[in-house]
Amino acid sequence: MRTPANVTSRKESRTRGLGHRVWSMRTDCATKTRRRSGLSACRGSVWDVECGARAGSWRAVAGLLNRVGPMKRVCSRTPSLEPEMTAAKKAKLKPDSGRSFQQAWTESFGVIERNGKALCILCSESVVCRTSSVRRHFDTNHKSVAELGETERKEFLEGKLRKCHSQYLSFCNHLSKSNHLTAASFQISLCIVKHGKPLSDGDFVKMAMLSGSDSLFHDFPNKDKIMQRISEMPLSRNTVKDRVLRMAGDVSQQLTTDLQKAACYSMCLYESTDINNHAKLAVILRYAVGDIMREELVKLVSLPGRTEGIDIYNAVMETFLSQDIRPEKVVSVTSDGAPHMIGATSGFVQFFVKETKHPVIQFHCIIHQEALCAREGSKKLDDILRDVTKMVNYIMARARNFRQFQALLDEVQTQYNALLMYNKVQWLSRGRVLERFVACLDEIRLFMNEKGQDYPQLTDMAWLNNLMFFTDFTLHFNVLNKKLQSIGKTAERMFYDIKTFEKKLQVFERDLESGQLKYFPNLKIHLDNTTFSDHPTSHQEIYKEFSSLVAAAKANISNRFLQFHKMETTLCFLTSPDKAKFEELDLSCLHWLDFGNLEMELLEFQESSIWKNKFFDLRATLEKIETLACEGMTKDRTVGSPENEILKVWNSLPNNFKSMKALGIAFLTLFGSSYACEQLFSALNYIKSDTRKQTDDVSAACVALKLTKYEPRFDKLSACIQQQRSH
Repeated sequence: MRTPANVTSRKESRTRGLGHRVWSMRTDCATKTRRRSGLSACRGSVWDVECGARAGSWRAVAGLLNRVGPMKRVCSRTPSLEPEMTAAKKAKLKPDSGRSFQQAWTESFGVIERNGKALCILCSESVVCRTSSVRRHFDTNHKSVAELGETERKEFLEGKLRKCHSQYLSFCNHLSKSNHLTAASFQISLCIVKHGKPLSDGDFVKMAMLSGSDSLFHDFPNKDKIMQRISEMPLSRNTVKDRVLRMAGDVSQQLTTDLQKAACYSMCLYESTDINNHAKLAVILRYAVGDIMREELVKLVSLPGRTEGIDIYNAVMETFLSQDIRPEKVVSVTSDGAPHMIGATSGFVQFFVKETKHPVIQFHCIIHQEALCAREGSKKLDDILRDVTKMVNYIMARARNFRQFQALLDEVQTQYNALLMYNKVQWLSRGRVLERFVACLDEIRLFMNEKGQDYPQLTDMAWLNNLMFFTDFTLHFNVLNKKLQSIGKTAERMFYDIKTFEKKLQVFERDLESGQLKYFPNLKIHLDNTTFSDHPTSHQEIYKEFSSLVAAAKANISNRFLQFHKMETTLCFLTSPDKAKFEELDLSCLHWLDFGNLEMELLEFQESSIWKNKFFDLRATLEKIETLACEGMTKDRTVGSPENEILKVWNSLPNNFKSMKALGIAFLTLFGSSYACEQLFSALNYIKSDTRKQTDDVSAACVALKLTKYEPRFDKLSACIQQQRSH
């Protein structure tokens, strides 16, 4: 059977190609072998390989490859011959022995330096940095130029040099322009994500910039260039998506780098669902880097299956492994107190402690506990809320009733134009709903009578008394809740707010017992304006009943925050180490941090006025920050955040107080609440809405960029991307 001609030619071409590659490879090997051992068989082997390749014999080539193989073994067995090389030869092989570029070559041979190499401007080929090699390249490859006279050759090379330099500058300017466009697209994409806008708004932003540029830059001589640059900026949806993912990756790299430097960190976990009912786990770490405290999202993990303790443990450990985070550095774990988090047998913390091989401080979020205390009132409060919710829903959930009630409020010119519907999940909803209901109580009573709705509670004095009292009482809880809602607050500062509220409850109790009602204005106005009883003792019975409810709430708060009461002295060490007593510090969960010399360091510290004065000044600075916050001047840049000011003072201590510094920074990393997680899921529900179809990785990247304090490195990111102009 004859082989077709075209198949034969393809085989021969492949054989010739293989032979050429083998020839190049084996020639190099044979040359080295001859230099070291003087083997004459190498020359014959390489010649046979070339002849076999030219003859088109695949079998000959394969066999000769095996024959050349022993040459490598011979080469490896002859290192003892290498010391025989003379010092002069070794000197010639040094990279800096006469191999540097010489400026005289440019004028004589038309060679310039690029990245440490000699580059010919006539053919753009690299030449060995040696005078003989440069001269040989010029005389051989550019013979016509070399034969010119000295003056003509000099003018010709100068012209070529100017042209090459012009092309180089043009190329650099284009790259610089491209980087500017790419960097601008990164910055605008970050602005879109920070404000929670859809990724497709990039085109809208560019359109808005172009529409305003004509008027904004009408007196600029380069208005057309400005508008051209804006129009070339890539901001399509896919481009913005790519920019977001790249920036999220860059932020993640910065986070990983800082976590590897951190001595310890605390973890906050929160499991919830997004708007599509997909289970998500937020993993947030709090740590110190230099003089800055950071509270950053490590990862938003999807939990496709169950959400039990072992599932959360596996997700956290996988996250730690992917980010190269060491779990043994974790000081504490803060969660919402759910069974799958803190369960005694199958909770996440139990599995995590077994992994770290040391105990960790467990915290139940302070804000969650405060919300539970506000919710765990008497049965009367539940009855009040049920009746109020029923009446509010009758008015607000029906369009016609809502319009008529709104018209009624406008007619009487009340403070509000609508009621609020109760939401059990929102922390402040209870107090706000009751406050709005009480403010519009007369209008609600009139509207219900016009609609023929029978609600006897609206005229029941006992029910109204309870309504007024619980309205005032829940508003006090709302004030506390707002104080606790903040990112970056230390556990010590949050517990201070709880302690202050406990003392306020004592004042509330005395206020009710005395009948002054200074802190219950709605109840006071209601009792002053009613004549439901002619017996003055009935008021005393009301005061006694309500004061007992306040006392029960105080006892409930004390029981819930018992852990913080036990750690009160220990937490005060953070800002007042000069007043701390070693025997009163509870370090049972922190023995693994090696505080062996802590007692001696504390004694030496408290006897030195120099170091104690640092914390006197710190407390004065914290007092100034708190005063500015109360006055609403939180944007004053003359002072930093409280946590950063505390960290700076601890870092200023010398290494003689190494154990004290480690303990202070460990306490500074403690999470007091899971407010950061709550804020994260609120942002997630806004970003991943019903009208936005985003994948989990894109939505997680958007949330991470929206909440992070890190700044993406735009120069580094734009340098890694080839410019693609918008069209």
